[in-house]
Formats: sequence, structure tokens, C-alpha cells
Amino acid sequence: MKKPSFNLALISIIGVLSLNSCVSERKYSELKNQMEDCTNKKERCETSYKDLDERMKTEKELREKLAKEVASLQLDSAECHLALDRTKKLYGDLQELQQRIITNTRDEQEKTRRDLMETSELLKQKERDMQLKEEALRNKETTIQNLQLDLQTREARVAELEKILRAKDSTVQELKLAMQKALFNFQNNGLSVEVRNGKVYVSMEEKLLFKSGSIVVDPKGQAALLELAKALMNQKDVTVLVEGHTDDVPMNTATIKDNWDLSVLRATSIVRILTTDGKLEPTRVMAAGRGEYIPVENNKTPEARAKNRRTEIILTPKLDELIQILGN
Repeated sequence: MKKPSFNLALISIIGVLSLNSCVSERKYSELKNQMEDCTNKKERCETSYKDLDERMKTEKELREKLAKEVASLQLDSAECHLALDRTKKLYGDLQELQQRIITNTRDEQEKTRRDLMETSELLKQKERDMQLKEEALRNKETTIQNLQLDLQTREARVAELEKILRAKDSTVQELKLAMQKALFNFQNNGLSVEVRNGKVYVSMEEKLLFKSGSIVVDPKGQAALLELAKALMNQKDVTVLVEGHTDDVPMNTATIKDNWDLSVLRATSIVRILTTDGKLEPTRVMAAGRGEYIPVENNKTPEARAKNRRTEIILTPKLDELIQILGN
């Protein structure tokens, strides 16, 4: 089944809210703009994170390629040195031959003169060849130096990126521990905290938050959400995405059209508690409904369907520093 777009889900939310609460056109427009802005920021962060991973691989491959080129050039340099040594030896031999020719008898002088001319020309050619090889050797040495400098620069950049990635991973782990500590009393009541894809997922089962088919958060769920909001107050660089999930049992009531509608309305109810009662900045929080389309189990048993009826609060540290480095 083709998934409805996020904008369609948003229109459904606003439509329901408009029917039930008589929301003004201005509030409708503000909510729509906020949701689109949050979605765009989330997509840019995820895209930047993937791009960073691909660029890290490319940088490492290029560094290995450069290292091979440096080794090849060093081998060529050694061969040029050997060729230069052989040429110098030949030059010495030719000079010795020239000296012997001078001491030959007069009868041999004409022949010697011709040999000497040939030898002299050969010597001049060898000297030209030697100069060309010396120039080529200097050029290769310069190239090696430039490649080594470039390799050092790239290695420094890779090291910097790896350092920032390690710091980001450390931040995610610290965020996970902070959430586990803040929500410790709820972790045996349908709540779990884990790290996936560089983000912290706080997963809450339906039994902790809602009665079946309801969009009103139970008091026990409200307490857990307020503890979460309290823990996030000092985490200014963390964005919050609330995702509602359902099982695949169809539903249709006077106020809720289907599972898409239910998941979005539940996410919106949680966002209101986090921002209104929990005092989180609305610009950090957004709501999304996934309906029945991202199950964690196969919906074949009551237990599996219960696991799929959940809300996932996804905490994402900002990637501004990484994005800035990638842009340079």
C-alpha cells in the first residue's frame, strides 16, 4: 500500500482540529508552517548525516589511493637515481676511453678521431639524457612532497571529522543515560530507551499512555511525559519528534477516521503535554503519525499487535557543527 504523504497527514490533522475545535485560519496556517519547517529540518539533518558518512568513506579511499601513488612515485625516484648512477659511470668510462684514444699511434689517429667524434656525440646525448632525468627526478620529488602535504591535510580533516563523530556518539550515549535515569520508574511499565541510527528512541506502549482507541493521555502517561520534558529542558540542542504507531486493526469512529488519524492525533496530544505542561519550546517539537505501516511485530497475535500500538519519541542532537565542517 502506498504511504500517504506527510502533508496529507497534516491536512487530516488540521481538518479534524478545524471540525472539532473551530481552529482559526491563522492558527491553521501557523501549525502547517511549523510542521513543514520541522520536517524540512529533520530531513536536512538526516541527509547531512548520511552525506557525512559517505564523504568519510570517500576521504578514506582517497587517502589510501594517495598513499599508493606516493609509494609508486618513491619507487620511480629510486629507479631514476639508479639510472643516474649508471649514466655517470658511463660518462667516466667514456672519458677514460677518450684519454686512451689520444695516446694511440698516428696510424690510428684518423680512425681514433672518427671514433672520438662518435663518442663525443654519444657523450653529449648521454649528458642531455642525464639532464632530462635529473629534471624529471626533481619534478617527481616535488610531486611527492605535494602529495605528502595533501595527504597530511586530508588525514587531519578525516581526524577532525572522526573526532566530531566520536563526540556526537558520546553525546547520544549521554542523552540515552539521562533519559534512562529520568524515566527509570517507568521502564518496567511499557517504556524503553535505546539508541538507533545515531538517535535516542524513547518507546512507550499504548498501555502506558492511552486507553484503547482513545487520544487522551492517561495520568500515568502524563507523569512519564512530564519527567521526559523535565529531563529535556537542559538539552537545548536536542530536537524531539513524536511518532504515533498503531496495529493493523481497522477503526472508524465519529471523530477518528482510521489508524492514520489515530496515530497523528495521539502524537499531537503528547506534543501538547510536552509543550504546554512540560514547557518545552514548541520549535523543538513536532508530531507525526505512522499508522500501522511501521510495525515491530507481524500483527498475527494479540501480543504482537499490542507491541505495535506504541508511541516513539525520537531525540536527535543537532548536527550544526558537522554541517558547517562539510560546507567548508
